[in-house]
Amino acid sequence: MGSSQLELAVTQGEEMALTLEVATPPRQLEGGNGPPRVLFDAFVVHATVRGRMLSGRLPIRVMAGAAWAGLQPGEKAWTAGKITVAEASDRVVGILHPGTDPVAGSALHYNAETSNAEPSRVGTDKGGENGTQAVVRSMRKAWQGSVEAVWASSSPDTAGLLPGMVMGERSGMGSGLNDAMKTVGLTHLTAVSGANCTLVLASLMLVLRSLHAPRMVAFAVSGSGLVGFVVLVGPDPSVLRAAVMGAIGAMAMLGGRPKRTGALLSVSVIVLLVADPWLSVDYAFILSVLATVGLHLVGRRCAQWLSVLLPLWLAQAVAIPLAAQLFCAPVIVLLQARLTPYAVAANMAAAPVVALVTTVGTLGLVAASVLPPLAALCAAVSGAGAWWVAVVARWMSALPAASLPWPGGVQSVVLMACLNVALLGGLYAVVERDRTAKAAAAVLERIPAWWRVRFGFAAVAVLGAAVAGWWTTAFLSG
Repeated sequence: MGSSQLELAVTQGEEMALTLEVATPPRQLEGGNGPPRVLFDAFVVHATVRGRMLSGRLPIRVMAGAAWAGLQPGEKAWTAGKITVAEASDRVVGILHPGTDPVAGSALHYNAETSNAEPSRVGTDKGGENGTQAVVRSMRKAWQGSVEAVWASSSPDTAGLLPGMVMGERSGMGSGLNDAMKTVGLTHLTAVSGANCTLVLASLMLVLRSLHAPRMVAFAVSGSGLVGFVVLVGPDPSVLRAAVMGAIGAMAMLGGRPKRTGALLSVSVIVLLVADPWLSVDYAFILSVLATVGLHLVGRRCAQWLSVLLPLWLAQAVAIPLAAQLFCAPVIVLLQARLTPYAVAANMAAAPVVALVTTVGTLGLVAASVLPPLAALCAAVSGAGAWWVAVVARWMSALPAASLPWPGGVQSVVLMACLNVALLGGLYAVVERDRTAKAAAAVLERIPAWWRVRFGFAAVAVLGAAVAGWWTTAFLSG
């Protein structure tokens, strides 16, 4: 029997014993009361319903207890429960709240008479890790051990944050630090995103180009390094999409061919949407695309403008989060209707050490299983950067007005877009003073002198009042 029979059983609300194949790494749910819980996607490959064995490949989302946190993509687990039908707009068929901890080694058979799930030897698929998964898990565990050995006693914030910044493992982060990073817009640093992949690829490329490696060799070696990084942090679909967007972002910053980068970005987005149309409503994908568009359109310009005020290496490090933040902020406010005034400043303050943490931390992750002393040294060096990020998050989140109410809906997007355009225009005006002065003079020349004298101030006052009224109305309605 196929997936249609499984879908029918879900629709009818049947209790069933399930064989699950994990699709994405479990991630801990934030906030709320009660014991820790994790969320991940999986496929139902076998189910026992009222004594009938059903087979298929049914996509579901699992919300479970902490006992499920250690599962990895590709592993199989057995449990029992009822799958609740998901909304039509969701990419999964249903939501499962397992009635048991994951059972390995034997399937479960649902006893309809006693309403209990009992172990059975029927359908005993051999789940578990393959060789690559075992090696990756060993490396991740060894790296986390190195980090804890170096930082657990001296800086618990660093010990919890560093694994998150390197490989997306946030289970060790305290709630206080997690809330602080949310307040100042630094949470993305603890998830494997396009920015992480961009930094890995860009760092490798810069090193190789500094050693006068040919362009094609530099791209090939850097691409291989990115593939290895994806395998280490977990090649689930979100990470693979981040790798694609990150690679394009790195090319936008370093490739020197902006027209070709734009075409490649367009083609990549189209291919990804054709392969998985559900990405069109996936906020993570939308933000990845917007961040990459930001790097492509204004990343190099921001680096050039900032290089007038800052050293070149620092300007390039700051330009990446600034460009990404400017393009992502209008969508972020749809997810969290809060104004975080220090988000750009916090990202700029953290930016100089992010590349250090990502590259040196990744080196430590690779060396943890084979060269523990080198891993400890990498943990110490990259941990210094993570310590700085934690300090920035804690300090800026404690500043006055660190998180302000923000209107919801379309108004929030328009207001944030206007604010970001003003910020970008202000940066341009500060750096390109001569051009700004000439542009302003050209505009004033087109305005009659009598109008400027009689109505100039009044027009500015009316425009300011209109903007303030719109802002207030949007805020109250939100």
